[in-house]
Parts: sequence; C-alpha cells; structure tokens
Amino acid sequence: MKRAWNMKFSMLIIALSLLSLCWLAPSIGAAANDIISNGATTQLEGRQSNSSEDQQQSSHQHQQKHMSKEQLQAHKLDKLKRLANYFEIDIEGKSAKELRVEIEKAKNEQPEKWEMFKQKFRAKKLEEIREFAKSQGISIEGKTEQQLREELHKLKHNMKE
Repeated sequence: MKRAWNMKFSMLIIALSLLSLCWLAPSIGAAANDIISNGATTQLEGRQSNSSEDQQQSSHQHQQKHMSKEQLQAHKLDKLKRLANYFEIDIEGKSAKELRVEIEKAKNEQPEKWEMFKQKFRAKKLEEIREFAKSQGISIEGKTEQQLREELHKLKHNMKE
C-alpha cells in the first residue's frame, strides 16, 4: 500500500514538472500534454493493478495471518506434540527445539512409520475437505482432493462477488 502511494506521489511530481515545462517552452507543451494524458496515467494504472495483485498474492502466502504470534507458536507446538506422540517420544520437560531434533531423528530412523503418518494425515485432510465440500452442495463423487479444493476456491470467490 505504501509503495502504491509513493508511486502516485512520484507520478504527481513528474506530471507537475512537465506542466511547469509547458509554461516555459510552448513548443514542448504538446509533447508534455501527450505524455501526461497517455503515458503517466497508464503507468500509474499499471502500478496500481500490480500493487493490488501483490496484496492478493501476499494474502495467499500467509494462511495463518489471522493468528497472533503466541497462537501460532502454540499451534506449532501442538503439531510437534502430536508427532512426538506418534513416534512414542517422551515430551515431558522438552523445548520445541529439542522435540524438533528428536522427531527428525525418528523420521530418519523409521522412514516407513513416517510415510504411514503422512498417508494417514492426507487421508484425514481429504475426508475433512470432502465433508466440507458436501456441506457446501458440491458433488464429491470421483473427485480428487485438488479438484475439490479448486471448486471450493471458485465457490468462495463467487460468494465475494
């Protein structure tokens, strides 16, 4: 947002400078007016649309933005505890960093158990997505997780309009 305002301000300064040149040199006036009416406005519009696209992209990059820092840390710690329990790692008195190290070690020592965990997690997520899609009136028969996600995404954007 700040970048967009800086760009608007810069374009305004340029436009005013060109207008002041028009007063000083009448022969340059037509060219300056043409630049102001065509070039500056299209550049400004292009910059504004780019900044709105940047904002949309940044909202997709940080999906946990609605959480405070403390909530996010608690959420990550909860995930670590679930993984530690799955790998039968004692969690008493251990920091998040220590848990991370032990979980990585367990993942490397027991790759088949790690793969099983990922499959169970994906299956659970797919079932949650299927239930939600069904509650939204989307047909779920024979659709992949990606197809369901895309349909839910379209539905979300259609509701905004």
